[in-house]
Amino acid sequence: MQKRYLILLCPLILLAGCSTTPEQCDPTNTNIGIVDKISCNYSGNYQARIDQKKQILDNETRANQQFKEIYATIEKQKNDTSLSVKQKQAQMQKLKTDLTKLTNEVKQKAKGRDDLQAQVNDIEQQLKKVNTSNGSEVEKQIELDKLNKKLQQLQKALNI
Repeated sequence: MQKRYLILLCPLILLAGCSTTPEQCDPTNTNIGIVDKISCNYSGNYQARIDQKKQILDNETRANQQFKEIYATIEKQKNDTSLSVKQKQAQMQKLKTDLTKLTNEVKQKAKGRDDLQAQVNDIEQQLKKVNTSNGSEVEKQIELDKLNKKLQQLQKALNI
């Protein structure tokens, strides 16, 4: 008699075991019965869950790698910009120094010529104004270039 019940229960157990899904086959689920665990193991649901989690991990790893590459590119651009700003500042400082030297030279050569002396004084005032202004570096660069051109014209007028 017990054999008969066992034979009748086997197909029911197998059918109950086949009805599990990969979502139900969570290894951390402690409320799952032994029949369900056997079903998860033999139906391939554990392996399907493992494959699904590996796929998610692979996708996240690729996304993480892309973010790292983007971050590295941004850092490189940031460093390049910082270097370029430092170079621009050094160039501007050199231009200021050269303009001051050239102004002093033209001033010495223009002694005795009031018209040129007035122009040199005007250029000196403009140079001081540019140095103390709160304008952007680009605006200062443009003004310094204009002053440099004026000084070069004065230099030609004095035949220096």
